Amino acid sequence: MNPDGFDRDRAIFPKSVLNFIRETQPKEWARLESLHGAKTGEQILTDLCKWMDSYGSLATLRHGFKCYGRTLRVAYFKAAHGLNPELEERYAKNHVGITRQLHFSARNEKSLDVTLSVKGIPLATSELKNPLTGQTIEDAMRQYRLDRDPREPIFDFKKRTLVHFAVDTEQVFMTTRLAGTATHFLPFNKGHNGSAGNPPDPQGRN
Repeated sequence: MNPDGFDRDRAIFPKSVLNFIRETQPKEWARLESLHGAKTGEQILTDLCKWMDSYGSLATLRHGFKCYGRTLRVAYFKAAHGLNPELEERYAKNHVGITRQLHFSARNEKSLDVTLSVKGIPLATSELKNPLTGQTIEDAMRQYRLDRDPREPIFDFKKRTLVHFAVDTEQVFMTTRLAGTATHFLPFNKGHNGSAGNPPDPQGRN
């Protein structure tokens, strides 16, 4: 997903969100458009962000949000059966966006190595390190603790991103909440022969 399409103040990809709603829920869009005209998209984005700020991004992805009395969905989950073609079609329109070097702040040009989003809502970030260049997972964790302001909209606990990964070629650690120097990371590794870390990669590491 193009990093230029990211709204740093709202911490979403507006075009992706609106395209998904317009394509999957045309009736609801038409009803809202009859009220708001050219400002329909802006009203939807405003209500979506207010909803996530109140109820969190995960609940919004699961249950949708309200806009002028209409429930709008920003994701569809796979139906228990294939008897409803409309639900299957909507589910197929879900996609995960991968963004490299996302400039996330309205105050500076700092960037995240990798950001994963669902229909324009960022859910996970990663800082990638390579020991061959003199950086390890410790540098990634230090970057999150010291160089990522938890007050930035994209890091606001539960309201946007839900997990942050520190990654190098040997290990992965994760945290669900950035809290400056108090940020606590947990291992996210498979382990190998009873020890920490991950199994060797038969293809070799990059």
